[in-house]
Amino acid sequence: MRRKLATLLPLYLLAIGCENSQHAQRLERREAIREAHLRNLRGAATGFEDTRWSMSPDEVRARYPEAVIVDGGGLELQSEHWDMPATIRFSFDQEKLAAVTLYLGPQGDLREAHRGVASMLQTKFGEPDETRDSAAEAARQRAVLSALAGLAFVAETIQAVQERRPPDASSLEQMNERALMAAEDAYWDTREYTLHSRWNTSATEVHLLGRRAGDRQGLSLSYVSTVLRAGSI
Repeated sequence: MRRKLATLLPLYLLAIGCENSQHAQRLERREAIREAHLRNLRGAATGFEDTRWSMSPDEVRARYPEAVIVDGGGLELQSEHWDMPATIRFSFDQEKLAAVTLYLGPQGDLREAHRGVASMLQTKFGEPDETRDSAAEAARQRAVLSALAGLAFVAETIQAVQERRPPDASSLEQMNERALMAAEDAYWDTREYTLHSRWNTSATEVHLLGRRAGDRQGLSLSYVSTVLRAGSI
């Protein structure tokens, strides 16, 4: 038994050595792929002015000397874009520029401001890959429910005629209640809603997000690296 173990031991050690070697090779390949991504991104524009993905905080401050350091290690500056006050936040992942977000303050109609910025982005990135309007979605849902309620009322009326009886009063009451609720919901959709447009490029995701809640509203435009965002490398 001992002789057999002595024979197998060198083979076992050889296997461990091969596995460790393969693991080291995998790590080297992974690091090479990561560095190749970074080299490609150094020439990839974020879409915001002349910044480039993977720039260091010092490189960004060289272009924007007025930027100040904020919590989390990012940089921030006050500016103006598209005739709106803007707070610009540069975010970094492992000391490499990974995202740029503009927090805009539209003073007038939020939908109009969203359409204006989206139109300018469209000239650069083309048609958005995704658009969302929570108020429009809610209006479509209300239209479907209203149509179903109307069909139910018509069916009840036809059945009442066939049975030679008055229509069920509760059906008409439900119709009226739904109409009132739909009118109230439509009003609130002018006060609270979300607008979202998204574009994808080979190196960047672009998100234009508008939110309104009562008398408060805001518009943000984010450029996010598809490789350097948190957790991707």
